[in-house]
Amino acid sequence: MSGGRIDLAVGLLPQLQAGFYQQVLFRQRYVCLMRSAHPLASTKVFKLEDFTSAKHAKVISVGTGHGRVDIDLEKRGLLRHIILTVPHYVAMGDVLASSDLIATVPERFADRISQPYNLVKRTLPFEIGASAIHQFWHARLHKDAGHQWLRMQIRDLFADENHLEEQPV
Repeated sequence: MSGGRIDLAVGLLPQLQAGFYQQVLFRQRYVCLMRSAHPLASTKVFKLEDFTSAKHAKVISVGTGHGRVDIDLEKRGLLRHIILTVPHYVAMGDVLASSDLIATVPERFADRISQPYNLVKRTLPFEIGASAIHQFWHARLHKDAGHQWLRMQIRDLFADENHLEEQPV
């Protein structure tokens, strides 16, 4: 963005430094997804020992803040048994639908793929803070009328009713 090749970024991007603006679009929690026939899908209570002993698929999203699940687990002295890593969330529906792996994913993503892939969403058996998804832009575009229009379109399409005002990073 600072070089002018990208006008707008949307996501969980904690590494951005000064010189950018941001607007929160929505906050979401992380949940656990698995196929409906997974042995843990029918348990009444999804326990921490179920989560840590299960085999996991994990998205490696370099440059985003989605690694916070593992950071939070490490603080508790816990680890996941990761069997498979994928570079994008796009593959996760097929992976989970055809295996006994589970995945910890953002809830809005889980809501979008649960039904088409016959997946079950479970609340994580530990607390982890919600993540905020922002739109980001460089300060040089802040007052550009066309860019303001684009940001308003993104906000209107994706923001929760309680979206926050624009603020510098």
